[in-house]
Amino acid sequence: MKVSELIWDILEIKSALEDDSDLEEMWLLHKINSYRGLFIQQDFALSNEINPQWLQRVPKFKFVKSTPADDPSISLTSITLSKALMPKVLSLPDDLGTYRISGSSGIIQFEPCDFNTLLMKIEIGEEKDGVYGYYARVGSVLYAWPLVMEGSAIIIAENPFDVQVQNEGVLRAMTFDDDYPLDIGLAQKIILEILTKDLSISDRTITDIVNDSQEQFKILKNEPGKANI
Repeated sequence: MKVSELIWDILEIKSALEDDSDLEEMWLLHKINSYRGLFIQQDFALSNEINPQWLQRVPKFKFVKSTPADDPSISLTSITLSKALMPKVLSLPDDLGTYRISGSSGIIQFEPCDFNTLLMKIEIGEEKDGVYGYYARVGSVLYAWPLVMEGSAIIIAENPFDVQVQNEGVLRAMTFDDDYPLDIGLAQKIILEILTKDLSISDRTITDIVNDSQEQFKILKNEPGKANI
């Protein structure tokens, strides 16, 4: 699934009716990202399940050591935490937008907790068995304990384009032709929402156009609103 495919279908419908040159791709991207977040939240509220197609892997990132001397959020003077910046994640119950945090080797898995609980666990010297730890996310800042130098993450990003793509060992910005974290059902729903709500095209008109020219479409290859699985 690619953003370019969603945009293609939107432009195909629009151009079948009138000139589509007034539709800017960046405006469409903004709408796609916004509806993606909204529909994932709605879908999760109904099913209480995370669809694996919503997830993105954040390339390995560096942690830095952080102490009360450089971070006033750390109120206990004897504590040193690992700290890293993360892309913004989608707001879901129990912080499930931050789906998984682990050490770069994948051996240490970090369990979520709130920041004050994290400090308390360190203060009381809670025992660890070497294969798990804890993390707390405060906005875009990720704190982890025990100390680790590198990490990896799987998240549901608020804006998937905030997550870099690793291509042959080189990190680069995501493009419209990279894999976009979305399932086919929600992709069709997003396209229809933009066409009907933002572009004021009727459901019947969309259905007629798709039925007449299914082979031209990337996502709307069958009846609109039904996933082509």
